[in-house]
Amino acid sequence: MIKKTIFLLTLLNLCFSQTTLYGLDGWYQVSAIASAGGAGTAPNTNSYIINPAGLAALSDQIQVNLVKYPADISTQSAMYVKKLNNMNLGLGLRHLSYGDFISSDEDGIEDGTYSASDAWFSVGLSKINENISFGVTGGIFVSNLDSYNAAALVFSSGVIYDYSKIDIQIGISLSNFGLFVSHYTEQKEKLPTNIILSANKGLDHLPLDLNFDIGFNPHTKTSNLRMGGIFELPYNLQLSIGVNSNNITQRTETNLAKSILGSSGIGITYTHNKYSIELGGYSYGVGGWVYGTGFNIKP
Repeated sequence: MIKKTIFLLTLLNLCFSQTTLYGLDGWYQVSAIASAGGAGTAPNTNSYIINPAGLAALSDQIQVNLVKYPADISTQSAMYVKKLNNMNLGLGLRHLSYGDFISSDEDGIEDGTYSASDAWFSVGLSKINENISFGVTGGIFVSNLDSYNAAALVFSSGVIYDYSKIDIQIGISLSNFGLFVSHYTEQKEKLPTNIILSANKGLDHLPLDLNFDIGFNPHTKTSNLRMGGIFELPYNLQLSIGVNSNNITQRTETNLAKSILGSSGIGITYTHNKYSIELGGYSYGVGGWVYGTGFNIKP
């Protein structure tokens, strides 16, 4: 119990880096953990969180993901993208389970167990107008701790400009803004809102896209950087890698390898006709590894 609680607190501080409704910054898809946070301008279903304008570049598809953390913490997600007339519709359902905990009375005697979890449902719309994409998502986020709960209406919006002449995409978005419907306590909390600038560049002579993101939280005055790459490989394989700035704060003197590899992700995707499967992992240094698998079908 003590070990699990310590791990949970460490995870929330190092991986999610926020102070309230941690599940809003959780990673629900393999593309997010493999790229160390998710690329804002590289087309993927994680766009509905980072920059909804990215949904406009996706074809019709259904995707499910399972991400496993140590200490029985896990996330599950399902995403549906459908083209409607001249725009794309995205439906997302995400769940974060923190597991079961032992409860005690005022005398320290165990008297049962309780669970903690988050659930998030959102709807997104996006559209391409010549070389500019724009999009917005909105939904409800509910967090549960035993018999207590908190809920919020959460929105994200963004724009992506595609400078096709030099194969570069530049985006800006406002992620996870909105308002609380209910709180755990009487204290007024803030949503983990981020202003995100992102860029993606395809290389001329290599089957490689390089991407970069920087996010700034106006409430906590903190920033986070992420960079990565997507490699197109033979045999219908795609390799994704990424690293974020948590690598700096997580460095230790005890293990050089863990310090270097901390806050980095890697993933591989295999595609066969209309089906694809993803495998990926993310290392947050001293805390261990997060693993995930995803399945995608394009009808």
